Amino acid sequence: MRSVLAVNLTLLLIAAIWGFGFVPQREGMNSLGPSAFNALRFALGALTLLPVMLWSKQVSFDHVFNMQTLRLGLIVGLILFGGASMQQLAIKYTSLANVAFISGLYVIMVPMIGFFIGYRYAAIVWLGGVVAIVGLYLMTGSNGEISLQGDILALLGAVFWAIHLLVLALYAGRHNQLSLAFIQFLVCAIFSLVTAVILEGQLLPGNSADYFWILLNGIVVVGLGYTLQVVVMQYAEPFTASLILSLEGVFGAVAGYFVYQEQLGAAALVGAAMMMLGCLLAQLPGTQSTVEQRLSN
Repeated sequence: MRSVLAVNLTLLLIAAIWGFGFVPQREGMNSLGPSAFNALRFALGALTLLPVMLWSKQVSFDHVFNMQTLRLGLIVGLILFGGASMQQLAIKYTSLANVAFISGLYVIMVPMIGFFIGYRYAAIVWLGGVVAIVGLYLMTGSNGEISLQGDILALLGAVFWAIHLLVLALYAGRHNQLSLAFIQFLVCAIFSLVTAVILEGQLLPGNSADYFWILLNGIVVVGLGYTLQVVVMQYAEPFTASLILSLEGVFGAVAGYFVYQEQLGAAALVGAAMMMLGCLLAQLPGTQSTVEQRLSN
């Protein structure tokens, strides 16, 4: 996992899981509010990890109930709750294209926020981020329509995603990753449940078909995808990770093409190529940040 290739391939796998996860995420909300949907899928994500943790020799009682891990799990769980809630709410008030594009702005927010904690990047890396953002805009097919409420919610969500990624990059390596993932899922599920009880009322799907989509999202997208993110971020460079993870938009477009027959025009194909170019620019020799050396001095 420590090799650059292994880390980047794992990040690409996560992007694919999240991108194709757009389908169960969309279908699972047919009869549920965003908070209830999040509560169920993150609770399932936590349950998915339980047998893995019991089977793993690397997880013990002390790992799960370690006060420092519990404290970090609470923090990243609250950040995860903020990002997931803002994004799901945004879907109610603005187009999916706008949500996809604005959420992807965390690609630029990661180095901007990271600057204040010691991350330094070469100009070519910033160029890669800009190229990726333009590519993401072309990929989403955003038509320029603005929904102030929905777009602001999506923007707030992007801030949470950026902070979440940076916190994991800085601190996940100091803790048992399976325990940390389990705790953050549980925290996010609990706070989502409380929000659903207060604001939505309905806690279970209205039809049996929706259970399948929630199971698929909870086990694969949350249980597998978000757990892999916790594990890999201890080895990943945050800005490079954010660029590769933003490729979920490409996989989401492919899923839309096959499942919803959404057309991929020339602009979308150019956008996908630009996002790939942005990822490559950010990984040129000498472009990695120097925060590791700075923190170790």
